Amino acid sequence: MSFLVRTEEAVKALVSFILADTAAQTSSSGVIDLFSPVRESNNVPVDVQIAFLAAPPAHRVPLYFVVPHETVSGTLCLITPPPQRKYKDLVYALSEGGDAVAKRVRRVIDSKKLAAKVADPVTVRAFAKSYDHFIVYGLTKYPRQLTGEFLEHRKVPAWVSSKGKFTGKLRKAVHTVVVMRRGDNQVTCRVGHTGLTAQELVENIVAFLDKFVKHPDGAPLKNILHIRVAATGTNSKRVGLPIFGHVFQFQPLTESAGMPRKRSKVEA
Repeated sequence: MSFLVRTEEAVKALVSFILADTAAQTSSSGVIDLFSPVRESNNVPVDVQIAFLAAPPAHRVPLYFVVPHETVSGTLCLITPPPQRKYKDLVYALSEGGDAVAKRVRRVIDSKKLAAKVADPVTVRAFAKSYDHFIVYGLTKYPRQLTGEFLEHRKVPAWVSSKGKFTGKLRKAVHTVVVMRRGDNQVTCRVGHTGLTAQELVENIVAFLDKFVKHPDGAPLKNILHIRVAATGTNSKRVGLPIFGHVFQFQPLTESAGMPRKRSKVEA
């Protein structure tokens, strides 16, 4: 894409910094580990930050874009329509068959049992911290348990339709970039992790941004101030490198319009 600048160089520099930061971190004691936040495997998420000159209109439904490579790593929780046993059997069969995504699914729960078991802020917090990522499969009504307190601890879950083969939809979910539409002047979207190669991260970024700027509910380039690729290291150091910046076109001022008029001297 012509509007992105030195994307591959920025991604390589970002990944090098994160890996060096991870290697420099000393191992903590077991007591500290008990109170540390849950991290998804050993991979660090890689995000794209988009700052707007004019943000897309606010909407309660996020935008979902599918990219060539997976955007998330770690454990998964699958939320389905009832009954959950049907989907548990499907996940188990795929896992036994060697499907890599199905092997990462640690829990399958339907919307009815989710509403019954996760009902107060304490259980919502515990539920959010139990798994790295959440997938909402085939639900027409979004579970309220995945809003509010839940979003303080986890990113917005990926939603996929139930139309089509279950295997394909499961894989599609981990290849999905979620874009929130809250009317803010900036949005942060996860596009991959350090478990991918630099080239795979670049392909995800290019594919996502190409779809986002062309989508009718996205944002055209004229409404974007800048785009950065960013990540947070193991020591909570946040790094962002620019890959796009808006070019402002200013009309040149004429000398008569730009310079104040000189007062004529009055002789005494």
